[in-house]
Amino acid sequence: MQPTPNTYTPLPSAEEVAACAPPKEVRVGGKGASLTLSWPEGRAETFTAPFLRENSQSAGSKKLRLNGMAVPARPDLTITSVRPIGAYAINIVFSDGYDRGIYPWAFLLQLAETAAAAPEQTALTPEDYLKGN
Repeated sequence: MQPTPNTYTPLPSAEEVAACAPPKEVRVGGKGASLTLSWPEGRAETFTAPFLRENSQSAGSKKLRLNGMAVPARPDLTITSVRPIGAYAINIVFSDGYDRGIYPWAFLLQLAETAAAAPEQTALTPEDYLKGN
């Protein structure tokens, strides 16, 4: 389960970033459809490419979310490259050409914890929009 996309998730503090150990393994799976992180304590977290793109913490994406706008990603979006950023983060390049997001390890752990605590969300239908109008 993944948290509701397009909600603002603050980045971890500098202390949290510094204290977060990097994963043992970073694996792109499903022909770029997902990213799995295997942590030293034995747990693994898997994120879909659209979810990661929708939760990017780039300045442009943050501005859209803070203004109440969505940061939609196509469902067929894939990961084309993962680049290390020092020892604290990765940069993910997506098939739509987006390459601006930096994903610190502590932020990815935070996303996983948010996903575990979030209730299951159902997709809205056109009828749901008509009910309110």
